[in-house]
Amino acid sequence: MREKYDVIVVGGGPAGLLSTRALAENGFSVALIDRKGDLATVSRTCGQSLLPPNEYFFGNLFHYNKNGRRFCFPDVGLSFPYSGAVKNLYTWNMFSPGMHRMQFGGGENAGPAPIALSYDKEIMLKCMAGDIDDGQVDIFTETEFESMVFQGDSVAVQAGGQNFCGTYVIAADGTNSRVVEALGYNTNRRRIANLYVKSCFVDGFDSPVGDAIITGIHFLEKGPVYVFLLPRPEGTAWNFLVLTFEPEVDLDAAMNTVMTKSGFASWFKHAEQGRDFAAVEAIYSPVVKPFRNNVLITGDAGSCQELECLGAMITGWKAGLAMAGALKEQQLGVQPQAIAGYEDWWLNAYIKQYDYQDYLSVFGIAYVFSKPAVVDYMFGLMADPFPPTFNPYTAVKFLGQRMQGLFPKIMAERPDVLQQLAGNMSVFPADLLVKTLPQE
Repeated sequence: MREKYDVIVVGGGPAGLLSTRALAENGFSVALIDRKGDLATVSRTCGQSLLPPNEYFFGNLFHYNKNGRRFCFPDVGLSFPYSGAVKNLYTWNMFSPGMHRMQFGGGENAGPAPIALSYDKEIMLKCMAGDIDDGQVDIFTETEFESMVFQGDSVAVQAGGQNFCGTYVIAADGTNSRVVEALGYNTNRRRIANLYVKSCFVDGFDSPVGDAIITGIHFLEKGPVYVFLLPRPEGTAWNFLVLTFEPEVDLDAAMNTVMTKSGFASWFKHAEQGRDFAAVEAIYSPVVKPFRNNVLITGDAGSCQELECLGAMITGWKAGLAMAGALKEQQLGVQPQAIAGYEDWWLNAYIKQYDYQDYLSVFGIAYVFSKPAVVDYMFGLMADPFPPTFNPYTAVKFLGQRMQGLFPKIMAERPDVLQQLAGNMSVFPADLLVKTLPQE
């Protein structure tokens, strides 16, 4: 261990690894600390899909270079190796409790590129870690962040019973960021809800739509759950996720109910469950100004719930470059601007571009239309395929445009539904969830 590092990166996920790589490539020393014993091991639920390769996201296009076996981000000059399999996914099928379907992409609406890529996250993390210049980086696993003390122009970090000293810290420790909490950000952020997630790999799943993204809604006695199914990048296994905002929902029982007693049950007749995962994620309003006390926030640590893996990668890379720029400014004695540039980019590429209320709208369907029959009715009105997307922000815009055109039909057929819809349209999704869900 060095006496002092240029930067201490907290969190060894996609954002932290790419921040570390950017700093190492620029010749700066990094202590990368992570609570896991192996950076490549995935223990928390993850959809393991990269989206959206068919549109700009955080100001960037990305693609998988099959010949070079690299993920590429030309807008920010980033690429990294990936030796695993990739599966292109072209349609997103969203099912109501009664199996009415909304479809994004496919048929006449098929685009020139997939809407998501299925990949193996453990292989990706291993490749990312292997792409770092370890001469500049010390990696400390099983080292969980505990606290920070600010000492003039340095930050002292206590983690895993050890003390680290750095000029800067990058907070890349995910949705439930301990660094962000220690900085006091969460006292001024709005706490909206917790998202409880359980997932497993299943073999023998009989998809009604082939290799495509499947999501759905199912209502239990204690509240709604959301179902996600994505094919794994190779073989016949699928990634099966169940999510809920309701703390009283037993997720193991919910998974069993979805597989045996819901409208989805026929697809699981021959399914066998394999490796399982879980997560609890706190949902806040996002951090607007991501630099305080020599600590720069990146990735999911500063977002509403998550930025998707693609967003974490782009923000992590940008954060690492910003820190490298700030360190070089100090060496040269020039007017600092690198960190301000990152803050400006974060504000314009994330906060202003992607309203977190839109993100929550996707999860708010079961709360806006709180009865299965009403959800079935609304899905039934939207049988015509939408343009191709698996970007939640884009999907919300498509849904809103379609909904406006349906108002006269709903008024004629179901004025009660229109009244319910009108009552909730003036309420922000965050307010609806806070109002509906029990608060801690």
